[in-house]
Amino acid sequence: MNDAQLYKLPPGTERLVLDEAFRRQVLTHRVQNLFTSWGYQPVQTPVFDFYDLYAPFLGSSSESVYRLVDREGELLVLRSDITLFLARSMGVVLRQGHEPLRVCYADTILRHQNLEDISANEFYQIGAEFIGSKAPADDLEVLLLLDDILTLLGLGEARIHLGSRALFDQVFGPETPGRQGLLDAVALRRWDEVGPWTALFSYQGDAAGLRRLLQTLPHLTAPVRAELTLLADQAQALEALGLKDRFRVDLSEVGRHDYYTGLVFQVYQPGLGEALATGGRYDKLLARFGLDSPSVGFSLHLGKVEHLVPLDAQAAPSAAKAAPGKTLAERLDNARKLRAEGRNVTL
Repeated sequence: MNDAQLYKLPPGTERLVLDEAFRRQVLTHRVQNLFTSWGYQPVQTPVFDFYDLYAPFLGSSSESVYRLVDREGELLVLRSDITLFLARSMGVVLRQGHEPLRVCYADTILRHQNLEDISANEFYQIGAEFIGSKAPADDLEVLLLLDDILTLLGLGEARIHLGSRALFDQVFGPETPGRQGLLDAVALRRWDEVGPWTALFSYQGDAAGLRRLLQTLPHLTAPVRAELTLLADQAQALEALGLKDRFRVDLSEVGRHDYYTGLVFQVYQPGLGEALATGGRYDKLLARFGLDSPSVGFSLHLGKVEHLVPLDAQAAPSAAKAAPGKTLAERLDNARKLRAEGRNVTL
């Protein structure tokens, strides 16, 4: 036995035991109950699939995925993006003209991380996808569901930043030189690389401020103005529901995955260095796997925030007390009565 391996986990894996595992189980159960109350059905995606199906979507992240070869010599990839695996699963089973379908999941992803980047070693995700959604109101449904989850988890300070991949695509078309570098520059707010478009993509604020920005930038094309107006309308609708403090327009949110086509968003929590949730609209992704069906959804890294959620310490199995009684029969009888009252007891 290699003693060094005994105390070290391979990159991209995690270990939860006892109260930590119980906490995750409880929170997952609560969120799944919320999904059910919203009409979202569970989906379980494969742990691995054929690599070639996903290679076109991986881009520069192809080096971060785990690959293996099966017994027939096929190159496989371990699940590194549940949205991709879900699109593949649903794209081959749904048929054209299907009714809108709401699905949800709670599962792990595996991708290689920098050994020094301990902040990213959490891979358990919960998420939801609205498949067959077409209207801007469907985007709002997904955002409101995400708001409910954040409220359920007690994350009152979390903020959802709204942006648009369609806006970026209208400004920087597919033939724009250095387009990928510009995407990275906007997302990372490196404004010296963005040049004259800084005034647009650096905007953060509310719907009213975005409408004022539209008036100060007369050189914008009609398609760009249409995307900005749509985003302002969605932000205003959320504000009208009393959620102005939860949502923020942030045009630097452009979606790092190439499958995004419209609204994109990320969730930030004070004290966390990275976004705890990401999502957006991807109207062409399922078509790559057999079905042309517009969709919108999100994934939340539960492992990043579960330590922030207060739980009753007495609810954990480790807090269970012994049932009273001198004999096993007496202890069993008392234990059953106490458990019926919601108490945790041992024999």
